[in-house]
Amino acid sequence: MNPLRFGLIGCGQFGAFLARAAVATGRLQLVAATDSDAARADTLAAEHQAAACADAAALLAHPAVDVVLIATPPALHMQHAIAAARAGKPVFLEKPMAIGEHACEAINAAVREAGVNLMVGHVLRYFEPYRAIAAAYRAGKLGRALHLSIWRLEHDFLNISPWKGQRAVSGGYLYEVAAHELDWLRAMLGEPTAIQAQITRQPSSAHQLEDTVALQLMFPGGAGVHYLGGAGFPRNEHGFHLRFEHATLNSDQAFDPARVQVASSTGLTAADLGFGDADPYSIELNAWLDSLATGSPPPITGEDAAQTVALIEAAYRAAGW
Repeated sequence: MNPLRFGLIGCGQFGAFLARAAVATGRLQLVAATDSDAARADTLAAEHQAAACADAAALLAHPAVDVVLIATPPALHMQHAIAAARAGKPVFLEKPMAIGEHACEAINAAVREAGVNLMVGHVLRYFEPYRAIAAAYRAGKLGRALHLSIWRLEHDFLNISPWKGQRAVSGGYLYEVAAHELDWLRAMLGEPTAIQAQITRQPSSAHQLEDTVALQLMFPGGAGVHYLGGAGFPRNEHGFHLRFEHATLNSDQAFDPARVQVASSTGLTAADLGFGDADPYSIELNAWLDSLATGSPPPITGEDAAQTVALIEAAYRAAGW
């Protein structure tokens, strides 16, 4: 079967990474690329023998483009996703879906009207150990969720892309970073029933993001969650302490399954969680492609992803931001 031909809108660091991950599936071929920085589009297009387009409109009009991947800053997601849907193109939209609930509603309305497939790339659902933990929870191996504590403290991630520090462009820390864990939590536990939030930002900060974020959430069944994050910490730290009815899971390196420690009343071990070694971006993209091939809804629909945006907005309101 010939690969689907895709156009990429947004050729920054992550956009280029996503394009390579898409090509690596063997099911997608890059045929057109565009970026606000023409040189970046030219470079990526040359790497893949693709066309460099002047703008998104030109890319969507390119006759070879079957599907569209969007990896622009969040502030541009709404206009690009709506334009792609109106052009009749299935869309893979990088997280967060958009900034604000109204923007998500507008995207979903355009997708419904056009009858196209839209998947939002909340890739943490496919990262180990998060994927395996959620699967074990759904299978009943962990019992009820009691209290989950997650921390993701950032020090230097703004060095990757300076626009991330501009709240009007990125949406803020909750959109740019915490969206990963918040989406994973609601996908596993359901929609939260209550939220409290505290956010601080030092006047001396060189960026516009939250220096510290502390969230307290309640989920159906009585599960409590504490999330600590922010962009103003002296070093990067990412870990969790997850208390379930039948086991407690700890890690001081959240993306390393080998660092997960399990204490269980039922004899459950880390090996029983079934950590995989497949590339999460490959799993994510293949899941989307499978939905296109079968005509079924994608694993993460626009309606689903919009609930994560609604949670982010609820957190900002709770903090008075």
